[in-house]
Order: sequence, then C-alpha cells, then structure tokens
Amino acid sequence: MFRLKCSPGAPLNEIEEVKSRIDIVDLIGQYVALRKAGANYKCICPFHQEKTPSMMVSPQKQIWKCFGCGRGGDHYKFIMEAEHLEFGDALRLLASKAGVALQPRTQAEHQTRDNKETLYTINNLSSRVFHKILTEQPAAKKALEYLKKRRLSDETIRKFQIGFAPRRFDLRGFLIKRGYKTTDIAKAGNPDKFFERITFPIYDVLGHTIAFTGRALGDTQPKYLNSPDTPLFSKSRTIYGLNFAKGAIKDRDYVVLVEGQMDVIALHQAGVEQTVASSGTAITETQIQTLSKYTPNFLLAFDNDEAGRTTTKKVIEMLLRLDLNGKVVEFGDYKDAGELFEGDGGKHWAEFVKNAKEGLEWFLSQEIKRAGDMKFIENKKKVVKAMLPILTLVTEPTRLDHYTQRLSVALGIKTEAVYEALKKAAAPKETSPVSPNPKVADIHLTNEDQLLAVALARIDLLMPYKEKFDNVSWQSEDASKIADEIKKLFAKPAGLGKSSKEDYTDKTLTKTPSQFLSRVKTSLDSRLSEKIDSWQFWHSNQWGEMSDELGRELIEEKLGQLSTLDYERRKVELALQIRRAQEKNDLEGVKNLMKQLSELAKERG
Repeated sequence: MFRLKCSPGAPLNEIEEVKSRIDIVDLIGQYVALRKAGANYKCICPFHQEKTPSMMVSPQKQIWKCFGCGRGGDHYKFIMEAEHLEFGDALRLLASKAGVALQPRTQAEHQTRDNKETLYTINNLSSRVFHKILTEQPAAKKALEYLKKRRLSDETIRKFQIGFAPRRFDLRGFLIKRGYKTTDIAKAGNPDKFFERITFPIYDVLGHTIAFTGRALGDTQPKYLNSPDTPLFSKSRTIYGLNFAKGAIKDRDYVVLVEGQMDVIALHQAGVEQTVASSGTAITETQIQTLSKYTPNFLLAFDNDEAGRTTTKKVIEMLLRLDLNGKVVEFGDYKDAGELFEGDGGKHWAEFVKNAKEGLEWFLSQEIKRAGDMKFIENKKKVVKAMLPILTLVTEPTRLDHYTQRLSVALGIKTEAVYEALKKAAAPKETSPVSPNPKVADIHLTNEDQLLAVALARIDLLMPYKEKFDNVSWQSEDASKIADEIKKLFAKPAGLGKSSKEDYTDKTLTKTPSQFLSRVKTSLDSRLSEKIDSWQFWHSNQWGEMSDELGRELIEEKLGQLSTLDYERRKVELALQIRRAQEKNDLEGVKNLMKQLSELAKERG
C-alpha cells in the first residue's frame, strides 16, 4: 500500500499533486528491496546487472539515483523506466494509484476521457465474463479441450484472460442491465458479436482491454474474427502482448515478432516473454517504430509458409529503412512457433535462435534458392536484381558496406560490381533513343550467345575447335543446355566404329549445317528453340553470308574471351575464399587456397 502524503498551502498542479500523494520510498519498494542507509535507502538497481547495491533513494528529496548506470530522477522517471511507459501513461498510472482525478483542459477533453473510461469498462467486463464462462461453464467444454490440446496451462489461460463466447449468452443484454448504452457497446467494438468463439482480449500497453480476437471452433468462417477499429483500438498501431512483453524486451534487448496470438501465448508460457504480434493485420511500420523504443533488435519468427516468408521480407525492408537490426528464425519441419512449442515444449527454440540468419542474409538465401544454380551468370544476375531494391534502403555506410561484401562473397563476384549496379539502380532513368530497327535493338547477345550463334550457323567451322569448345565453363544456364545438345551431336553414335568417326563428323554434321541446326532445336524446349531463332536473326543481320575466314576469327575470338573471363572469375572466387578463410583464422585453408591460386596463374601462363 502507498502512504498518501498531504501538502499544506496553495493547490499544486496535477503533476506535482500526484507526486505529493505518493512516497517515493513506498513506490520503489514495490519493485526492489530497500535497506536503510543513514538518512537514505539503498538497493540493487533494477535497470542494470549488479551485485553490490549502488542505487540510493532519498525520502527527504523524493528522488532516486543509481551511481552504477547513471539513471535517476523522480517518481515519473522511475515508473517510465520500470514499466517502459511514455510520460503521459506514467502520469495516468500514478494518478490512478494516488487517487487523483486528472482534470481535462476543455469540456471536449472531459467528454472524451469519460467516454474512453466507459469503453474500457465495457471491454474489461466483457473479458472477465468470457473468461468466467470458459473456466466454469459446461458450454465451454470443447473450447477448453481445444486449449488443453494446444498445451496451454491454467496459469497461462488466466494470465491472458482467454475466454469463450457461447451462442446462447446475451452479452449485450448483460451489459445493458448494468447501465451501459447500446451506442457505447457499439463504440467499444461490439464485444457481443462473438458467438461460439474462443476469445483473446487485446490490451493496450497499460493492460486495459481494448478489443478482442475470436477464434472459431470447427469450420466456421472466418476462422479469426477481430474487433473493428474503435476510439480505443487501432489494428495498425496496437501490438498484441506488448503489455506483458515490454519488460522482457527491455531486459533481453530484443523482441520476437510472430504472426498470431496463439504463437505469442505459447512462447510466453515457455518463458520467451519478449514475444509480440500484430493485431489482426499485417505488421506496420508504425508498430515497428513503437517497438524500436524498447529495442533496436528484432527476431522474426513468422509462419513457415509462402505467406510467412512474404511477411518476413516486408518486415526486413521496414527494418532496413529504419536502420534497425533483424534476424530470421527458420523452423525446419515446424509450420510455426506455436507448433514448435506444442510439439517438443520448445526444446529446439534455443538452437533455432542461435542459427537465426541476419535479415539480409536470409533474404539473399531465399533469392538464391529461387534463382537456381549459381554457377550460371544469368542466375547471379537474377539475385543481384532482386537484392538491389533492398540494398538501396540501407543508408548507413558501414552497414551498406557489410551487406555489399556479403552479397559479393555469396555470389562469387567483385564488390565493385555490386556497387556499380547500386549506382545504376539509384541513377535517374534516361529515355533511350529510338532504334531504326527495333527487332535488332531488342537482341542483346553475350559472348556465349554469339559463339553459339556462329557455331549453329556454321557448325563446320567449329569442328577444329571442338576440344576448346568442350572445355568452356558456361555461365548461362540456357547456353549450357544448348551447348550440351551440340556436344551430344558431336559424339559418335552407338554402333559406329573408330574408322567411321571422321566420316560422321565431316559428312553428317559439317556438310549439312541446316540439318544440324534443326536437330539441335528439335531436342530443346520451345523457349530455347525461339531463343536460337533470335540468334539466327541477329547473325543474318550482323554478318549476312559469313565467309569461312570471318567465321573462324569470330570463333577464336569468342573462345579466347570466354577463357579469359573464366580465368578472372576463378581468380576472384579463390580470392573471396581466401578472405573467408582468413576471417575464420583457417591457416591451413589459406595455404591450400593460395596454392590453387598459384597453380591457376601457371595454368594461364
């Protein structure tokens, strides 16, 4: 209990009056054990880890000061730190404890305050009624069985005031009998609209019931029904579980974000009390900003499905925009956090948290998985293209440099290439001049494409370079598939003797290039076949009737360019591997990689 103090003299303003009615020793004594130390009191500071008491409380000055962490102040400052509240909420909380009725400045404010108090009372009363029905009435048997099946304890059900709204209970009539108007019940969000649903009260940061989520039993749709926005409740602002989680978030310096109420409840029951969720809508930037007042560190644990992954990506983008830190938990075979804790009591949770990926690392792994084999340059381009919009959100130079290096290492490309792509992405787009020949302008062939275009048009000219062609390290998946088909046709068909090899290659292939081209196209899907057609269009427009000499020059040139590019690529990959090994202090690995780099240089000559 608080000892109420009275000060004689002129009336004090509300802020000072609230302070004057509460002894700071009694207030702080509700949070920590105080020990007399002369004229003052001493205690262990609740705001940082310490073994020797370094916080002093002065009953004479009605202030407190910690000489360990430097925090200190009056009643309000202590409550703001202890309960993680803004000043206005701290004032209302202490005024309630002190029995001081805060006076609104205007008649409109007076009316608004009274209206809100009525709405709070309607929702708080409805919550207590629903909870009483769940725990005491036979009509709630199935609902209680469902919660027990989800392994929720009686203590957890009581803590979160989970309830049940049966079909035959007239909550509206119950509230009207107690003097509440139908208009006020509607303004409170119509808590009487829930039938045959398990009810989850939604609280504000001070613990007032401001809305509900109702979960259907059976196949009733929608599965989840939420209160509408009201003067008390905003889906885009309210954070489910924050009233319970705010202390743990501050203490552990990170917040766990999940998708639904059941996930929040399951994690709290298992001791992961820094867990919260949105309230009936997708996570918003406003909610992220609210949580960032408690910690800059976010652990994302959304559902293990496509919708959950989409949500994760959106939240990562928000965190990057706000220069906050995010990691992503991956659940393996579990569909969500709730199922994990129901399945094994959360035994694997610590392991999943330990292995959580940094937000952008997770994003990168998803894009790599989506793009396909990273040995192909076109797939690397897909990943870079997908990552550029994310990287452009990063404004802090050190963070951008870190992420850019991680992307270059993962893809085996130079950091400079990523920066160049970022520069182009950020540059204003210029209008391209109109090409006199749109068809030709639309065709952009790589060195690989050009080599294959010439080879398919004049297979006879490629034959002397077959060995070099076989050793090309194709960076495009499409080019690799087409080259494989060419190699298959180069190969000796079954049943031909050794003496027939020369006849086969000279007569069957080189003397009928159009038939060869047709056979290659027939063995490929329609998309690749159309691609070859575009190459042939490019070839005829570019070279017309190609002479043997020009064809051989082009083949030699493209094979040489591809060989040089392959050498440079392998050199960069080895350099990146050496850097990774050095970061891990893997001296043996560095030695082996340096040897490979030396051998590569010798091989190149």
